[in-house]
Amino acid sequence: MAFHPDKCNVLTITRKKKPIDHAYLLHNQVLQHVTSAKYLGVTLNSEMDFGQHINTITNKASSTIGFLRRNLNIGSIKVKTEAYQTYVRPTVEYASTVWDPHDKNDIRRLEMVQRRSARFVTNRYRNRSSVGEMLKTLNWKSLEERRREARLVMMYKMTNLVAIDNQRLVPPRRLSRNMHPKSFQTISACSDYRKWSFFPGTVRDWNSLPPDIATAGSLESFKTQLAKPSV
Repeated sequence: MAFHPDKCNVLTITRKKKPIDHAYLLHNQVLQHVTSAKYLGVTLNSEMDFGQHINTITNKASSTIGFLRRNLNIGSIKVKTEAYQTYVRPTVEYASTVWDPHDKNDIRRLEMVQRRSARFVTNRYRNRSSVGEMLKTLNWKSLEERRREARLVMMYKMTNLVAIDNQRLVPPRRLSRNMHPKSFQTISACSDYRKWSFFPGTVRDWNSLPPDIATAGSLESFKTQLAKPSV
C-alpha cells in the first residue's frame, strides 16, 4: 500500500510563546505541521482554543435552521421542536464537556443558535417579539446551563460508575458546613485557560450542588434531580 504523506499532518498543542520546532518523520517523509485539525468531530488548534470549533458548529447549525425554515413550512410547534432537537441542538452540544467555553462572545454565539430556533419553532420573526418569552414558553433551558449539566453528569459517572484513578479529584481535608459529603478540593489555576477547563470548573460546580443531588444513588436519579428547576 502506497504511503501518502499529504494525508498525515502534525498538530503541536502548546501555549508557549516560543514552542520548540521539531520535524517529524514517517517512512522517511517529513510531515507537515498544521495549526488546526478535526479529531473525533471536534476541531482542535495548536493553543487548545475552541473558538474555531464553535465558529464551525454555529455556522453549521445556522445553515440547518435555514434549511428547516425553507422546507418545514408547518404550524405544529411540536413537530418543529422535534426537528430542532434532532437536527440543530446536537450540532452545538456534541462533546461539549470538552470544549464548553467561558468566553462571553462564544457563549453568546451558541445561545443565538437557540434563539433563532425559538423564532423558527414559534413562527415569530418580528423584531418586537420577545425571544426570552418564547424560550420561557417552550421551557428551553439555556445551552450554557445544559452544558453545565452535561459536565456534572460526566463527573458523576467518573466518580461513581467508572474506576478511574484520578489524582485531580481529592477529598477536602476537612468538610465545612456548606460542603456535601462528596465534595472535592478546589483545583488552583494560574490562568483563565486552566481555571475554566473541565476539572477545575466542574469541581467548583460539583461542590455547589445540594447534598441530595450529589449523593444520588443512581445516575438516573442524579439526572432527574439535576434537571429540576432551582427554586
